[in-house]
Amino acid sequence: MKTLCIRCILWVFSVLFIQQAAQAQAAPTTQQPVPAAPDVVLPHQAKKPKVKKQWKYAIDIDAGFASPNNRELSDVFKGGVNASIGVKTAFLKNKLWVRPVGGMKYYFKNINWGGTGREAFRTFKAGLELQYNAFAVKNYTFFPLFRADQNWSSSQLTQLVANKDATAPFKTTHNVLTGSGYSFAAGIMVVRSGDLYVKLNYEYYKPDLKVNPDLVQEMLAAGYSIPDHKVFDCSSINLSVGVNLNFKK
Repeated sequence: MKTLCIRCILWVFSVLFIQQAAQAQAAPTTQQPVPAAPDVVLPHQAKKPKVKKQWKYAIDIDAGFASPNNRELSDVFKGGVNASIGVKTAFLKNKLWVRPVGGMKYYFKNINWGGTGREAFRTFKAGLELQYNAFAVKNYTFFPLFRADQNWSSSQLTQLVANKDATAPFKTTHNVLTGSGYSFAAGIMVVRSGDLYVKLNYEYYKPDLKVNPDLVQEMLAAGYSIPDHKVFDCSSINLSVGVNLNFKK
């Protein structure tokens, strides 16, 4: 009996040992964590440092000769003075220059008007000019240009030297004609070494000019009937020479 009990106990321990060994073999092997590979940044994916754009700008000043391109104005004035000034800045990789501009055009001539007098036609201008860097030849760069302006025009008569024996044909002298309108110009600018330039353009300008009401009444009293306004062709060809100031290269 005692021997049978000892056999049973040994048999139970043997079964438990075999069961534990089987469970140990069936359990999965614990794997060590594999460190993640560092991210690889390709050359084309690298972020480029931001570079602050350096704006280029220049101050353009030019003056020259204006020639009327029609008989209405050329019969009165043979030529005049044309001048402008503006600050311009560059766009499109420094190919396109935008120039807000102001200027003046002035025609004048001496007349015999109760002595020695002067007749003048003056136009103040404010607008925008576009200059495009088309190509360069040696030290010369060629810029086709386009310009649009708002204009304010007036005509005056001024007595320089009075003649006591002569009588002026009429008394109204200030702002004989007044008017405003838009003008459009196109041409070419040639720049030498980035500083000096020559500009040639054609300007189309046809303002509706009003006659001074006092002059209308004065002429009517003298037996002459004149219209109170008229559209004048004030188009012109302009040739000027200029310089760039404070030019940042």
